[in-house]
Amino acid sequence: MDKTNIPHSVEAEQAVLGGLMLDNDRWDEVVLLLAPDDFFVGWHRAIYRAMAELVGESLPLDLITLSDRMENAGLLERVGGFAYLAELSKNTPSSANILAYAGVVAEKSRLRKLQSVGNMLVADVQAVNARSSDVLETAENHLFCIAEQGMLQTGTETTINDAMDTLVSRLEAMMALDGLTGTPTGFSQLDEMTCGLQPGDLVLLAARPSMGKTALALATCAAAVRGKPDDYVFVYSMEMPEEQLSMRLMSMEGRVELSRLRSASLGDEEWARLSQAMKEIIQWNNRLIIDDTSYQTPATLRARTRRYVRKYGNPALIMVDYLQLIRSPEQENRTQEIAEISRSLKAMGKEFGCPVLALSQLNRQVEQRADKRPNNGDLRDSGALEQDADLIMFIYRDEVYNPGTMTPGVAEIIIGKQRQGPTGTVKVQFDGRYTLFSEYQEGGYDLGYHRTGGRA
Repeated sequence: MDKTNIPHSVEAEQAVLGGLMLDNDRWDEVVLLLAPDDFFVGWHRAIYRAMAELVGESLPLDLITLSDRMENAGLLERVGGFAYLAELSKNTPSSANILAYAGVVAEKSRLRKLQSVGNMLVADVQAVNARSSDVLETAENHLFCIAEQGMLQTGTETTINDAMDTLVSRLEAMMALDGLTGTPTGFSQLDEMTCGLQPGDLVLLAARPSMGKTALALATCAAAVRGKPDDYVFVYSMEMPEEQLSMRLMSMEGRVELSRLRSASLGDEEWARLSQAMKEIIQWNNRLIIDDTSYQTPATLRARTRRYVRKYGNPALIMVDYLQLIRSPEQENRTQEIAEISRSLKAMGKEFGCPVLALSQLNRQVEQRADKRPNNGDLRDSGALEQDADLIMFIYRDEVYNPGTMTPGVAEIIIGKQRQGPTGTVKVQFDGRYTLFSEYQEGGYDLGYHRTGGRA
């Protein structure tokens, strides 16, 4: 390819290098914006690496030390000799505009990466066995990486006074909302312990099969829609199709038995309940968005969420069902794959300013213990899940293991980790006929029709 068609600015690169020799103190600012590979000219990359070595060893960075370092490495003549280094320093009058020049170099670097992705995609689509889905996934993965690198270069800083002002405002808001600062879960005791699901948090909801992960997550989604009337809830379901989720939601909201709903064996009273539930769901104004694409990667989840934000609005909650079904094919093994997925979900919550509720499986070792209540060590596939999560919740229903239990219809939500709050257990009711979780009632649960805990 003709180098004139490749985005670059030799002048900006020279100004950055010359400015660093004039003012070593600017290194700490420039290094946040530029890596050696961001330089287009090969010998500029070599010079920048040598500068990094000098700074890393706490040595002065000037014409003499730099030329000596490069000569010892056998690189001085290859970069143009002492004369070229002297020219860089001489032709840069000051370091005043060095960040502007560094910004130009960084921008040209990103454009080159985008150009490279474009060229790669052209080759991919022309391959004999090309599939559009594979090409799209490759594109999204590479574009996500480029975008993320750009985000890493734009950090923020906060003085302690500003932090205190923000904290006071947050405390005042908490008082006005009775301590609820995040997205409501629909369960009063759980909200009391967590103050709601907090913006930017990665929340894991884990349980063994048949405990009701999806049902509890749906109840939380419904509570989020009601409690955040200006925001949306995005549901990514890789396990269940949209029709099954909708049917579960109707069963929960209308108190119509799921088995009868599936077979459409409904009496007049059940039709009336169903009709009332539909009217209430319609009042949500389409703020619950269900995406049942079965194959998702961290990049596609992020890309789809960006698209939904542009199309609909800001999310109050993102729900992922379930984490182990996400794929990150570039990783070497399953442990690394789950670690990358976990990190990406955490980053997604931070980017969109909302909690990410990710459902997760547990190891089978839970079944082999006398006390089958799960704990953090039971999380499947990777210790990164426990490390990255801000809040970890488990579901335990004794009746699953002990049909003759003294507490039928009672479920425990076990908080195994909460970065900013207490751990403990919250009791809720569970009615399997409707896959319905609701507020705990001492002495058993009411089999009649009433609003769920999600209708806060």
